[in-house]
Amino acid sequence: MMLPTACLCVLLGRPSYAAGADGLTIAGQTYDEPGVSGLGWSWSDADHLQLNDYTDETIGAEGDLVVTLVGQNVVDEA
Repeated sequence: MMLPTACLCVLLGRPSYAAGADGLTIAGQTYDEPGVSGLGWSWSDADHLQLNDYTDETIGAEGDLVVTLVGQNVVDEA
């Protein structure tokens, strides 16, 4: 009876988090790794995209991504 209890504790004790994005398409360009930026945007790590007065084309991501909006942002659908 100890084995199922131990397994349950291990499973419940692990933190739950999103894996992040594997890719980002922004302003007509595709990026495979974080650590890139452009006019009005910064993809700092796999989990986070910041828009700072971004005014350009659509944005897409492969995976989960948290977007922080700073200032006024406008995304035009292409």
